[in-house]
Amino acid sequence: MTQSSSPLDPMAIWRELSAQWEKSTNAFANEAMASDPFRQGMHGGMNASLGAQKALADLMARLLTMLNLPTRADLQALSEQLQHINDHLARIARQLEEGGTAPQPRPAAPRRTKQPPSMAAAPPAPAKKAPARTRRPRP
Repeated sequence: MTQSSSPLDPMAIWRELSAQWEKSTNAFANEAMASDPFRQGMHGGMNASLGAQKALADLMARLLTMLNLPTRADLQALSEQLQHINDHLARIARQLEEGGTAPQPRPAAPRRTKQPPSMAAAPPAPAKKAPARTRRPRP
């Protein structure tokens, strides 16, 4: 039993119509997209979309700042700092595994207590004496 397709098969007719519609729509859209007004309209639409995204991001940043919550930029900066710390710790761990020693922190520089020679050679300023008070006899 073989199935023969009759010329009045509704599904075959529907497939043919939809294929023709798709080809004609595709040709029309290609012509429309190749025109300058379409490009300018798409450019304007993209600029408007980017402007709206920037305005929304600024508004959210101000709102989060008012609520004392971190913004996206704050979280990105924190993530970069954590990545830097992780890289540093991994480098130290590799050095220790290779038998090296961990880098020693530098000792603090000694405090400078002596004055430079130019300051020490200057004579000290004379101290001002308060004028002597005379006592009045009590009545």
